[in-house]
Amino acid sequence: WLEPSRGFGEPGIALRAESDGDDFLLSGRKRLVPYANSATRLIVLARSEVGVDLFLVDPNLDGITQKQLLSQGREAQYQVDFVKVRVSASDRIGSPGSGWANWNEMMHQGIILLAATAIGGANRCLEETVEFSKQRIQFDKPLGAFQALAHYMADASTQIDGGRVLVHEAAWNHASGRDINRFAPMAKLFCCETYRETTRVCAQIWGGVAFTIEYDQQMFFRRAKQLQLSWWDTPYLEELIASDVLD
Repeated sequence: WLEPSRGFGEPGIALRAESDGDDFLLSGRKRLVPYANSATRLIVLARSEVGVDLFLVDPNLDGITQKQLLSQGREAQYQVDFVKVRVSASDRIGSPGSGWANWNEMMHQGIILLAATAIGGANRCLEETVEFSKQRIQFDKPLGAFQALAHYMADASTQIDGGRVLVHEAAWNHASGRDINRFAPMAKLFCCETYRETTRVCAQIWGGVAFTIEYDQQMFFRRAKQLQLSWWDTPYLEELIASDVLD
């Protein structure tokens, strides 16, 4: 889906799908493809003469190469290059030119689940921090007894509860057949920001050990930022919400 320096939206799809008889030849580069080396098939967005199409592609076809990329959250992500990769017309998903519409609809559903992932991560991070604050003694009393730290954790708990309600609202609207063009981006935007802020505050409460691999806090901190940047980042989500609010 994503291509180098092309953005998250439909104009960012530049990988070409050129007609060649009854087949298509795919040429271009995709980046940040999760677990591409484990996939038995890739769903590839490509631009044909009729618009953006989705193709189901065998990653072992001639002309496909993969390169693993470093990831902040240590998720296995890859760069996938296509050089005149031949696929048949039957590998096209949906009607010609419907690729972006189908992808966009699926993404709105998917980011609700990502929002749930974010709020779950934030909640677990806070749970571990609360437990730590009860056990860690400084100046003859537990960290949680200090008012400033207690207020940080109270604020985080409030934000997490708000994010959980927003996720349920978005999921309920989808399950009820209602429009989610506003609720889905709002859920991911708010929950990912909550995840990121919660991990920042919790890292400060833990102190220096929060950045060592012996503790989970560094994992939460890294994954929170990666999730915020992935699958539609903050500016793109804000544009989607603004478009719906100001329609």
